[in-house]
Amino acid sequence: MLVTLFLGFLPESVPFQFSQVAINFICSMQYNTFRQAEGVPMATTFCTNHVRQAGINLARLLQKGDAVYVKKSLRHGEMLIMFLIGAIIGTILCGMFVGRAIWGASIMLFIVFIDLLHADLTKEKGMLGRVPTGH
Repeated sequence: MLVTLFLGFLPESVPFQFSQVAINFICSMQYNTFRQAEGVPMATTFCTNHVRQAGINLARLLQKGDAVYVKKSLRHGEMLIMFLIGAIIGTILCGMFVGRAIWGASIMLFIVFIDLLHADLTKEKGMLGRVPTGH
């Protein structure tokens, strides 16, 4: 959140590689931190992975008939929808605010931060020492 906030203050004349390296770094942190969603292992930073995994799970559903593959496929589909919504909102914000559009990501990251902090302090308070699945 702080990185995206900082990047929004950079003048448009700063080479784009500076922002690219910063974004790549925080994406790598996300990739290593969030290895699953709703109990389904996934790479949360890659939309192509979600297309692949949704297709694989649908094929497994057709082959094996196990309903567990429906849940997995739906989770990957939900992530694809989130990517699409983010791309649409990002495109609109870029047209309006150019480089300052990244602050839209800061707002979303702040909302996620508050949600995770609330969960850590309330319903998941006793789980702080537990190592998440996938790590």
